[in-house]
Amino acid sequence: MKVYTTDPPTPERVKVGVAEYAVAEGESTLVTSGLGSCVGIALVDADAGVAGLAHAMLPSIADRGPAATDGGNRPPGKYVDTAVPGLLDEMSDHGAVAARIEARLAGGSAMFDFSSSDGGVGERNVAAAEAALDDRDIPVVATDVGGDYGRSVTLDATT
Repeated sequence: MKVYTTDPPTPERVKVGVAEYAVAEGESTLVTSGLGSCVGIALVDADAGVAGLAHAMLPSIADRGPAATDGGNRPPGKYVDTAVPGLLDEMSDHGAVAARIEARLAGGSAMFDFSSSDGGVGERNVAAAEAALDDRDIPVVATDVGGDYGRSVTLDATT
């Protein structure tokens, strides 16, 4: 006996970890959790059906300083200033067009109570993301940033 079904295939769910970014097409969904002071940068070219999501920890690779002991381990998604261009390049490889991309930002919370003349890491992450996107003429169409609580993001490439 032959069994026929009309159930559509299950869309792919791609987990984006801390200091990572990923690109999805079609009905795939990108997800990340644990956005405290980290910033989630969601980019979408709806016409191409291509979406990208970064979970960046720090504003700039320059913040490492000369005494950094990361052993050369510099994931491109760890820093806002390397995550944005890397994510845009990968989205372009999947057919996205920079002029059509829109951005959404989440996270950037003040998870710890301390004072600094530079502002908290979360605040600096959001400012760095806005500046990196502005430099590339990518509009930020929605934000859910700041506060003192964490967030999770689910990004559907089609919507």
